[in-house]
Amino acid sequence: MAMLFSSSAAGSLPSRRSRSVAAKLAPFASPIFSSPLLKQGSDTAFGLRSPTPGLSVHPRFASRGPLTRSEEAGKAPFGFSTARGEQTATETNAPRFGTSLCSSFPLSATQKSHGSREKGLTNERAFSTFSFQGFMKNVKSRNAKPYTGPPQKVVVLGTGWASVNFFRHLDPNIYDVTVISPRNYFTFTPLLPSVCAGTLSPLSCIEPVRSLTYRNGRKVADFYEAHCTDVDFKNRIVACDSRQGGHFKVKYDYLVIAVGSESNTFGIKDVAANAFFLKEVEHAMAIRKKVMNNFELAALPQTSEKERDRLLHFVVVGGGPTGVESAAEFADFIKEDMSKYFPQLIPHVSISLIEGGSRLLGTYPPDISAFAEKTLTEELHVKLLLRSTVVGVDATSVRYVSNEPGASKEPKELLHGFVLWASGVGEVPLVKKIIAENFPNVEGKPRLRGLPVDAQLRLLNQPNVYALGDCAAIAPPRLADAAQELFSKAGAAEPTPQWLGRHAPTLAQQFPQLSPLKFNFAKLQSNEHLPADQFKSFLAEIDAAYRPPAPTAQNARQEGIYLAKVFNECPHPEEKADAPAFQETWNGSLAYVGSGQAVAHLPYFNIKGGFLSLPFWKAVYTQMQITWRSRTICLFDWLKTFFAGRDVGRDHEYYNH
Repeated sequence: MAMLFSSSAAGSLPSRRSRSVAAKLAPFASPIFSSPLLKQGSDTAFGLRSPTPGLSVHPRFASRGPLTRSEEAGKAPFGFSTARGEQTATETNAPRFGTSLCSSFPLSATQKSHGSREKGLTNERAFSTFSFQGFMKNVKSRNAKPYTGPPQKVVVLGTGWASVNFFRHLDPNIYDVTVISPRNYFTFTPLLPSVCAGTLSPLSCIEPVRSLTYRNGRKVADFYEAHCTDVDFKNRIVACDSRQGGHFKVKYDYLVIAVGSESNTFGIKDVAANAFFLKEVEHAMAIRKKVMNNFELAALPQTSEKERDRLLHFVVVGGGPTGVESAAEFADFIKEDMSKYFPQLIPHVSISLIEGGSRLLGTYPPDISAFAEKTLTEELHVKLLLRSTVVGVDATSVRYVSNEPGASKEPKELLHGFVLWASGVGEVPLVKKIIAENFPNVEGKPRLRGLPVDAQLRLLNQPNVYALGDCAAIAPPRLADAAQELFSKAGAAEPTPQWLGRHAPTLAQQFPQLSPLKFNFAKLQSNEHLPADQFKSFLAEIDAAYRPPAPTAQNARQEGIYLAKVFNECPHPEEKADAPAFQETWNGSLAYVGSGQAVAHLPYFNIKGGFLSLPFWKAVYTQMQITWRSRTICLFDWLKTFFAGRDVGRDHEYYNH
């Protein structure tokens, strides 16, 4: 599973150049930032009106840079954290905005006359980055009234990437935090494929939540092991069922929903009953046990040759990072370990990888995809079935249809002993229930995946409820609804795409669809004057091109840290609505492709195998573990596997679930 690099919700101190630009532009004030239209909000993709803030900002955010990168990284290369994971914030100096969050840079007659300087704004980084240390040093100097009231009750649902990074960074002097989840540990999901193959033990991928609820010896959060079954938004109460059968309710001032997702079967019959998913450590252990069971059963003397072929045919559905890494780990396991213990069965072993697209790792560059395909097929003998769609799964076979040009549309059948379903992201029952009760489908409006939230991650129409991570989908205010104000601000002389591009860094603090990751103004060639109707159409095209942050661990982590900063810096309810929009950043993607080779798609360069690729892959994932305990266990397991081979046991405590 590709874990996108650790990045956060805010980043490093602005450069001298960016500060000088800000200083030159700061004196100008813009009426667009207090536009009545923008203040009243705009229709979202759901056809609902949400209380979205205007472009005017709270005084606390005056002349500040946006909230888009993690401070955790400090000055480490690639944005990796150099601080101990369990000490990201102390009880008295939790992360706050000690430097600027957003700036309002309007176009002025003075600036228009300096074409070269204005052009420089186009290439200016949209977002500043700064460290937690920088935040902490400036906490005392920020122009804000301190919070002196009683701690506000924050209930957090979930113990995944978003929720853990949220409550670990909250200021315990301001908030009384309660975490509720049926899972009492955090799972490091990128390494689950390694657990499936026995390369790592399950302990390498989990961190007890209760250990995360303490900071420097002080308890900063309560934890209840339970399922949230319902939310009463009117009375601010969550109803929960414990795993032991009890029922209880918890009141909240703020609710943060970060319950993650489940695998999406796309309505294909019997997938859930006959395939394995890989979202939890329990899934990895069940897969591990199934693989070992099949080998032991195939080794019995009464097992026929045909049955051995079926039992030892492992099918992976989905050619994304999870599917590729799982197939690679299985192939390595069989080649390096099972061949020693079951040499007579190796001729019967086969692995098939089914992908609906034309190549593996579709979000990576084509050359990386080609390298991954070559490694899997030529070195590990994995059979690739590209441009193929699964139409059915039963206990012994997978049916698929080839979408190759000229291919028959008759379903083909693969006998299997095991199917791993690594394709698609779906909604958990609680999210489905909230959507059904509060966000009915609007005719002509496509429903986004997950809970609809605004640009500040607030659930639409519920200002005290936030949703993060895989269970949320951002529906920002539409640019087209602000077309008249933007056109007026551009002036009769310069309503062009380039004008919008020059001021995108400022406007993106309200409209995240203008962030560099969402729309590339550099590709626009035309600089022609646009009349009002065409200018509005251009804005509508940008709105239509916007896609919410992908459901990845990286984005979930960024959202958690972003929201913690908003809460810490804005303890008063009226301040939270004026925070800049969340804008995710992308720092790279990794994938292990087998035979000791890894690939990396990075902002400035790519890696396609090589003797340093696997150490790099391991170093990144080790660093990204959230505590030194997890890092130590992970490193020990890799060393153990290197010197003693993978674990081929099945019946010890890890796999007796």
